Amino acid sequence: MRAVRARCSEVGALLIADEVQTGLGRTGRMFGCDHEGVSPDILTMAKALGGGVMPIGATTFTKGVCDAIYSENPLMHTSTFGGNPLATAAGLATIAVIEEEGLVEQSRVKGSG
Repeated sequence: MRAVRARCSEVGALLIADEVQTGLGRTGRMFGCDHEGVSPDILTMAKALGGGVMPIGATTFTKGVCDAIYSENPLMHTSTFGGNPLATAAGLATIAVIEEEGLVEQSRVKGSG
């Protein structure tokens, strides 16, 4: 993963990490790429983000990617279904529970045993 990050940086390509299956503590780190100390330019997450009760997905990206997308038009439309307040509340609550209950650490400990 580090070699891929280095090569992407070298040639000016974006590194995209699909963390839909591996994100939000499932691997003993918040995201799978954290095991390698790699920061992608774009990171996707879903499934666990809804706490098992709400379908939600999210894409996060670096400030550089954000600036490239929105610098010309800050009101650019990027999602047909984005901004669902109920799904967003579920996602925020899920992240709070992950943090408050130490679920990333629990995953690390239980996964190593």
